[in-house]
Amino acid sequence: MWRFWCILCVALMTACSSSTPPAAKSSPKTRPQATAKSVRITHIDHAAASNELMLQSMSLIGTPYRFGGSNRNTGFDCSGMVQFVYREVLNVSLPRTAHDMAAAGKVISKNQLQVGDLVFFNTNGKKFSHVGLYIGENRFIHAPSRKSSIKINYLSDKYYATRFTGARTFFVK
Repeated sequence: MWRFWCILCVALMTACSSSTPPAAKSSPKTRPQATAKSVRITHIDHAAASNELMLQSMSLIGTPYRFGGSNRNTGFDCSGMVQFVYREVLNVSLPRTAHDMAAAGKVISKNQLQVGDLVFFNTNGKKFSHVGLYIGENRFIHAPSRKSSIKINYLSDKYYATRFTGARTFFVK
């Protein structure tokens, strides 16, 4: 029974790891390159979309976490929440995993972040294992773990500050 609980705990700690596992025949040292196509939003201005993205994401606060979840009724994981918000607000299809979202976005620095951009974290040993939506004033909204629900955190919170791995935008500037 103790072994079962240990395995369960490890599984829970990697809950928001939404990166795709390597192919079965890949060696552990070589991971396939990201297959996500670049996503660039040109049909709406970033400033015009920002508030709508923030409002839609904030309407999800308190929605339960669900690994692999991608809808309001059953819950979300981190990438499912971001994918849902972009689809609902902008009718834009994003890749499903945090890793592929990072590969599809345009790299920006932390000081270039605008509302609606994505922030990425290493929460389980993989560079882009967690994603959140930047909502301004050093805050982001995300689905953190099975023990929680969608909520807001600060990029400067010790846990997230030490795990921050980058920011991306999909908007053409």
